[in-house]
This record gives sequence, C-alpha cells and structure tokens, in this order.
Amino acid sequence: MTKSISIIQYFKHRIPQKYRLITFLVATSIIGVLLIFLAVYNTSKDLELIHEVDNLHRFAKVSLAGNVQQGALVKTFTNDPAADYQFIILENNNVIHHSHESAPARFPLDPSNLEQSRINERGGYVKVEDKIYTWAQLPIAGDNKYVVLTHRFVGSSPVSLVSVYLKRLFVPAIFYIWLMVWVGLIIRFLTDKLISQNKELERMALYDSLTGLPNRVLLNNRLHKLIQACQRNRCTFALAVIDLNKFKSVNDTHGHDQGDELLCQVADRVGEILRTSDTFSRIGGDEFVLLLNDVNAHSCLHMCERIQNVILNPYVLRKGTVSIGLSIGIAMYPEHAKDPGTLMRYADMAMYTIKTKGGGIRIYKDEQGDMDYIITGVSSN
Repeated sequence: MTKSISIIQYFKHRIPQKYRLITFLVATSIIGVLLIFLAVYNTSKDLELIHEVDNLHRFAKVSLAGNVQQGALVKTFTNDPAADYQFIILENNNVIHHSHESAPARFPLDPSNLEQSRINERGGYVKVEDKIYTWAQLPIAGDNKYVVLTHRFVGSSPVSLVSVYLKRLFVPAIFYIWLMVWVGLIIRFLTDKLISQNKELERMALYDSLTGLPNRVLLNNRLHKLIQACQRNRCTFALAVIDLNKFKSVNDTHGHDQGDELLCQVADRVGEILRTSDTFSRIGGDEFVLLLNDVNAHSCLHMCERIQNVILNPYVLRKGTVSIGLSIGIAMYPEHAKDPGTLMRYADMAMYTIKTKGGGIRIYKDEQGDMDYIITGVSSN
C-alpha cells in the first residue's frame, strides 16, 4: 500500500497537472490492452482444446468408418507403436479392454470421473502431470458399450500465439489507445471549460464587475472568518469605511464612464500598497471597505494616511485631470465591537462624522467631546 502511494506521489510531482488525465488514460489503456491480450490468449487455448476434441471425435469416426467394433479399434489404433492414442472400451462404466494391455500404460482418464472433464457432447479434456489429454467418446454399434479415445494435446507455442496476436490485435490496440487519448483530450477540454465557467460565476458572485475588488458578499465572508481567527489568536483588526468626496461632480461633469475609470484607478492605487492579508472591497457607488488584519489603532491610522495620500493625487482621465477627496471612518475589533454588523455601523458613523467636517480620517469614539480627525482640505460632496 505504501509503495503504491509513493508511486502516485512520484507521478504527481513528475507529471504536470494538465497532462495527468491523458497520462492516466493512456496508462490504463495499455493495461487494458494487456488484459485483453491475456483474456484472448486464455480464450484461444480453450477454443483450441474444443477444436482438438472435435477433431479427435471426427478422426475416430472417419478411421473406424462406422465399424466401431473391438477388433477394429485394436487394429486401427495400435498398429503404430509410436501412436499417441490410447483407448478403453467401457461396459456399464467398467473397463473391458485397454489399448495397451500388452504393454501397460497409465490411461490418463479415470472412467468414473468422465463427466467431470466433459466440455461438449463429443468429449472433453483432462490435465495429468502437467500434460493435457483430449478425449472423445463413441458408442459401439450393436452393443451396450462405448469407446473412449484419448490423445496427447500439444497446443500452439506462446511465441506463435503472440505473433498472431500482434498481427491481428495490433491495429485495434493502437486504435483503442488513440481513442482513449482523444477521450482524455475531450474530457480535459470540457473540464477546463467547466472550471472556467465556475470561476466566472464565482467572480460574478463574489467580485465587483467594474473594479475586480471583492464585493459585499465576499467582504462579509472574510469579515466573519477574520473575527473567528482573531478570537482564536487573541489579536485585533480594523474595519475602515472609505467614501470618495466630490465623486458625484466627476460623474456630472465628465460622464459616468470617466467616473468608472476613476474608480478603477482608485482600486489599483490602494491595491498596490496593501498587504496580501488585507481586504479592500467596493460595496457600492463610491463607497469602499477596508479590512486591516492584525493592526492596532496607531498602525491603522498610519495605513489610512498612506491610502489618503495616494487617493488625493490627481487622476488623469480621457477627458481631463480631476482631483477628489475622501472620508475614512474606522472601527477596531474587539475594542469597539465584536460582531460584524456593529463594527460596520460604527465605522459608518465615524465616516459620516468626518465627512461633515470636510473629509479626513476618524476612529470611532462612543464618548461625547472632541473628535480626532485629519482634514484633507477637500470639501465633501
């Protein structure tokens, strides 16, 4: 079992993923061809024995020419000392004559077990000491007796049979392997197409069609997983809601296509400075959500300042250059809340609070009093 597993692991490392299916089908096809050869070989040996029994029966009938009498039998089959034939005459399943009575020889068939070795109505075959003997049974005319004639069977050599098989089965075997290769290619094509369609459906269901960022569904999924991970590891993370200021004026002045282009540039700029463990999501319009994993309030503010700096840089669009501002509201887990809905609501509250001040960055506070924020200098809209 361990050896078979190691062989599988070996092929997994040695054969590229895209060729594994075809390799598997070709390998199994070759094994199938070998099994077919083996089955045909065994079948041909059986057919050869059946043919030999029929020939022996036919030979006995022709040799005796209908005169199946004890004297004729002795004369016909014992004239040649080198003959490979033996016979017995049975009456009521008892041996009354043996072809080699003058020179006793072991008769290869026990008359009491005659029916056990029968293969058809003419006779059968028996294996004795690695030798095969065919036998045929004929009734003796006019008497309640019958004769059982045996002959040493010498089949075709394996080399001869293999030579015949190669001539007869080579083309079907090649066709079978060729067919399996094409089946593998077709299955591979359909599998790739299905995987591609599934990926496209997944992308449509989980990612924003315009920017390619995670959408609200994938954001909620990652948010729940992040909370579970932080509960296990006793760490913190930040959820930031980002809203673009003056985005509506870009749509009104330059057109929605230019607004879409601006959103894509925002996604690219922010994506370049984030870590792979962070999530930047577009949840609708010009509103984005940022998940910063394993950060405290200070490091979160530092990252948001970097995001603010890259977003505030002017945008070169097809119809001109524009500038926008932004408002960022932050809620910390578990300091402010421990469930996704409350975290999102608190970050929203912080974002709308700083937006009324002209834009900037604010961490949620539940107490009344002065609020910490960083003014961007760009009025909100």
